[in-house]
Amino acid sequence: MTLFYRAVLRDPGDRLGPRLRRCFAAWAPVDDDGSARLERSKGRTRVTLADTEVCGRYVRDVPTGPGRMRTVATWALGRRPEENWVSFAVEGDLSPGAEPVRAPEVVARFLDTTRAGDGAVPLEAAPHVFDQSEVDRLCGWLAHPDRSVPVIVMTVDRADPEVVDGHARHLAEALTGIAIVVRLYDVQTQDRFNRRLGEELTVFGGGLRTYFPGLHPGGETFAPRHPVRGGGAIRDQGARALGVVIDGVMDYAARRPLPPDVRRADARVGRILAGQAAPSDLHAAPPTPARIAVSRARPAVPAEPAPARTEAEPAAADAVESVADRLADRVAEAVSEKLDDGLMEALVAMARGSDPETARLVRTSSAHLAALTRLLEQAGPRSGRAARGDQREAERLRKEYDQLEFDYELLLEEERRAQERIRWLESRLAEHADPVYGLDSPVEVWEAASLTEVVMRARQSLPRVELAEGVDAEAAKLDVTYPRKCARWTGKAWDALRALDAYATARAEERFSGGFHDWCSRPLPGRPSITPSMVSMKESESVSVNPRMRRARTFRVPTEVDPTGQVYMPSHIKLQRVGSPAPRMHFLDDAGGATGRIWIGYLGDHLPNTRTN
Repeated sequence: MTLFYRAVLRDPGDRLGPRLRRCFAAWAPVDDDGSARLERSKGRTRVTLADTEVCGRYVRDVPTGPGRMRTVATWALGRRPEENWVSFAVEGDLSPGAEPVRAPEVVARFLDTTRAGDGAVPLEAAPHVFDQSEVDRLCGWLAHPDRSVPVIVMTVDRADPEVVDGHARHLAEALTGIAIVVRLYDVQTQDRFNRRLGEELTVFGGGLRTYFPGLHPGGETFAPRHPVRGGGAIRDQGARALGVVIDGVMDYAARRPLPPDVRRADARVGRILAGQAAPSDLHAAPPTPARIAVSRARPAVPAEPAPARTEAEPAAADAVESVADRLADRVAEAVSEKLDDGLMEALVAMARGSDPETARLVRTSSAHLAALTRLLEQAGPRSGRAARGDQREAERLRKEYDQLEFDYELLLEEERRAQERIRWLESRLAEHADPVYGLDSPVEVWEAASLTEVVMRARQSLPRVELAEGVDAEAAKLDVTYPRKCARWTGKAWDALRALDAYATARAEERFSGGFHDWCSRPLPGRPSITPSMVSMKESESVSVNPRMRRARTFRVPTEVDPTGQVYMPSHIKLQRVGSPAPRMHFLDDAGGATGRIWIGYLGDHLPNTRTN
């Protein structure tokens, strides 16, 4: 399934669950009797409303040509009212030639009941109109460090002032919940706004500009990441030009990772609604490793009454169903046991600070997911009653797989946080020998929404790492093609770039004399590094002597690095060791050379080798 739309709102208002449920039931539409779990079907459309006093999830599932389209609204109460959250998601399969997915109307219905926002700025289902007196407030929104939604600012079109109002309403309706649309009242407001932001961030002449989070007025280092649509293009192309803006914001919202507290609570919401956890567990402290294992018994699935069988039906159907049941039992039991063991051992390893062990367990969890995928792919289509049983079983396994995938990503995040704390502890011990055990690390682990964000941040904050211009295109291709998997690669890419920068800095300060692989094996106390197995300082001989494959790994560099302006870069970092895709980061180590820097030539999918030839 493709994720088309996702919004996360913070709602401190009263009666969050009942308000959302009432809006969802009216939109679905379905007669709601208020029961803890309500399921309704009309034709091939299914609606499920399930909640408790602390959380809930409402689903509308409708058929499309190639598959289904599902709208999901999830809510949970936070520890404090301002931490209450609601998430909306639309995922599924589009029919050929179908209209693109836009914000579901239920989001606008819900926003009409509350004063929700993204935690920093307010969100509404209609455009804002700002005059000169409100420019300061608008600039405050743009510069807010916690803003997570884009702000689209539209200027006055002197040729046709009325058209801007219609365009603003069209954008606000399509992007409800994931963007703020602002229309500047007049030219004087536009001029004052542009003076406040500076020359590189201006917008005028009936055009619009999308200001993404992380804006720094007066200090923006890469203004093009806030794209402009000129007034002429909007007048000539109309809805088509606006569609480009809408698609860009929709893609950004779908790729952006959930806030950490929402990610943690979302996993527990499913378990609470399934009866596998109590409502009090929503914000409970993490259990000890001895209690983390969930029941290994397969969850009971209510059996549907079997239709009467005639003597004419072949007895082979019973044998086929028996085989299917045994296969399902084996898969469910194996996945449950492997996940339980992996999670419990991972927590023990992280508690002891055993980095290699944690890395091994993360790889083990990945192998379990891959094995489950292969088992599901090997199951062939069947017919009749057995096929209907297979569909139910496949749906159950798909849900288990989604949960495994989610737990795996959470485990990766926890492992990165544990690594960061270990580095901080080591640096404090090495520098001061202070008793720092039990203190929280002051360093926050940065989580990027895409590889493109990693590239931009590296250019801004890592002085010893230089990224070629061509890096952006290949990184963006991975972002767009594999949005779900990108969450795994962004953290590894950022950690690798930080390690390269720390290594080059240590070389420049003459505090380290080995290569980058040596650094990852024995870094200076408290300095960033990555697992040595991720680093390869050369390619195989079959790749190095092949002209075509060698050219694919030759990238542009300044003439001070090489007089020819390009150099072969066999050294690379494996963001994913095996599988497809298996992203690689190719680099040139000039830390001990003329520039004292690391040159990144490529960040993208695995380049061609003898296996892909």
